[in-house]
Amino acid sequence: MAAIEKIRRHSGLLIAIIGLALLAFVLQDLFQSQGRNREYNIAVIDGEKIPYQDFETLKDKNIENRRSSGNLTSAETYSIYNSTLDEMVRKHIMTKEYDAVGMTISSDELYDQFMGQNPHEWVVQSFRNADGSFNREMMEYYLQNLNDFTPEARMQWMDFERAVKENCLETKFNNLVKASYFVPTKLAEKYYNNKNTKAAADIIALRYASIPDSTVVITDKDNKAFYEENKYRYETDERRDIEYVVFEIKPSTEDRQEVLKSLHNLKPDFVATDNPINFVNANSDQRYDSTWMSRKDVPQQVEKPIFDNGNGVGYVYGPYEDNNTFNLVRIVDLQERSDSLRASHILISYAGAMRSTDSITKEQAQAKADSLLNVLKKNPKNEGLFAELAEQFSTDPGSKEKGGDLDWFTDGAMVVPFNDFVMNNPVGTMGVVETVFGYHVIKVTDKTAPQPKARLAFLKHEVTPSTKTYQNVFAEANKFVTENRTYDQFNAAIEEQGLTKRTMPRMNAATYQIAGIDNPREIVRWAFKDDTKVGDISSIFDMDNMFVIAALTNIVPEGFAPLSVVAEQAKYQIMNKKKGEIAVEKMKACGTDVNRMVNELGAESTSVSDISLDSRVLGNFGVEADVVGTMLGMKDGEEVGPMAGNSSAFIVKNVKITTPEATSDYSDVMREKTSQFNNKVLGGSIYNALKNNAKIEDNRAKFY
Repeated sequence: MAAIEKIRRHSGLLIAIIGLALLAFVLQDLFQSQGRNREYNIAVIDGEKIPYQDFETLKDKNIENRRSSGNLTSAETYSIYNSTLDEMVRKHIMTKEYDAVGMTISSDELYDQFMGQNPHEWVVQSFRNADGSFNREMMEYYLQNLNDFTPEARMQWMDFERAVKENCLETKFNNLVKASYFVPTKLAEKYYNNKNTKAAADIIALRYASIPDSTVVITDKDNKAFYEENKYRYETDERRDIEYVVFEIKPSTEDRQEVLKSLHNLKPDFVATDNPINFVNANSDQRYDSTWMSRKDVPQQVEKPIFDNGNGVGYVYGPYEDNNTFNLVRIVDLQERSDSLRASHILISYAGAMRSTDSITKEQAQAKADSLLNVLKKNPKNEGLFAELAEQFSTDPGSKEKGGDLDWFTDGAMVVPFNDFVMNNPVGTMGVVETVFGYHVIKVTDKTAPQPKARLAFLKHEVTPSTKTYQNVFAEANKFVTENRTYDQFNAAIEEQGLTKRTMPRMNAATYQIAGIDNPREIVRWAFKDDTKVGDISSIFDMDNMFVIAALTNIVPEGFAPLSVVAEQAKYQIMNKKKGEIAVEKMKACGTDVNRMVNELGAESTSVSDISLDSRVLGNFGVEADVVGTMLGMKDGEEVGPMAGNSSAFIVKNVKITTPEATSDYSDVMREKTSQFNNKVLGGSIYNALKNNAKIEDNRAKFY
């Protein structure tokens, strides 16, 4: 009823929206069908196409599998879209490699992954005993009865089998690559010398931090020189920048008064009804919740009316406001109840019970539970008997190893029949209770002192924008976008109207998050359309609780990032490069006078030792690969510098090189390098290299 009332309130708006949507659909079919046909492939890899229909089939299956564990947010759904396409691209690239070397998984190999001596880890995880070991009997039972399962279950099994097979192929291919790795003796010798040749030296260093940024002038020439030398480090996919303005759709004062009025009108009937639960389910934005609530669980506004003012069952309080919602609350029941309970149980499940793998009938399970209860009642002084029987007979793997002990749980945490038995019986009571999981032999072992609790029926009406408010905000946004079609007009109007301009720089085609906007993909797709140019102003984007209007302000093509972008990103490196030139000149001006360098420039005179090419770290100056390389190439007693490093300018002198003892055994080095290579393989370096080498046309932004 509440949902129907909301639809009724917004019926005019809904009719308009549906009409516009149908018109847009027809126009899109007329004017864009040819374009969509040309872009029917969601990706093209080295000239081979991945049709959108294939992607959609797999995407829908993946979403359905994830939905089984609960509803998905828009962010989770988008993540599945991306992971589905990534999965298809990966499979396409790797299958091509497997075929090139003639690699397959035979039926015998696949069988071994399920029933061999060392089953696949995913199989063990899916079919295991309570102690984590592989349950081979369960696996055999599953395979033998596969044809008796539902079509959905058989399809899930086929997907699982396919996933295991693909993982085995990947492992087999990785093992082939790892087996091909070899470290020649000469290369091992070089690694050995790089790691064990050590240098010690005296250094004079002038840190760049001692030169104030304000004294350094960076010219366009400096930026360009850095760019030409380092642009290969700044390869990028296509990026686009937008600025945008938001028109929020917030409830008006009139909207709030209407919601409050509706609750005042409902209150007399809520007081008079004999069935408050049905009344709430018919008229509230949220269904009735039967949870028992203590004073710490209820909103602050209703604590005293419910627990302190002597009001009884049937009392109605409100309306009151809580979290942008107006509420009425009625007392359905009042009891003294324990907040926390403790019990032990022996679960006897049967065929058809929830999560059961047992084959006994319901009648047999009940008889078994009754028999166990009789044994316990005949031996009341045997305190360890319950735990012994639980370990022997219980089918609950989570508690049987603990003698059936469920530890403390809160009131309402267990299924209702189980919870009620423990709540309503004193400590020490034993009995048999049936739930959806089977028959439980229960022993109440402890509970906290009772406290006042209430079952409450909340009638809630959220304050939401009315159709009139929605239309008013839309009119405001429509006026803005109609009158301001150029970028200059866009900015002038924002300033004139006192609006807040927001920015989203460096979006790529897969961007999903824009500050303050949920699910902004429609905006991103607009920004990346081929016909959207810098300075273009969008139409109105109807987002959740807001209208958004955007302007495209910059396009960075795929390839090397432009000079302006690199200069901004690399300000610190360019500044340090300039400071390096200044520091070198300052040290040169001091000649060989170390005291002058120290006293006038603030340079440091120190010694370093145990320096090697393998680490490239120069004492407390951090990574200085060029300086370390120069040092290890010097002769004993030689002096070099000043030269610019990463953090300082250096003079290196009094170098002493220590070479390692000659050896013909490089096995440790070979093992180390082999281990490093294997770790890279396991980390996905093979696929990453193949993907980087492939020519991939990614059209996802045109579809979602």
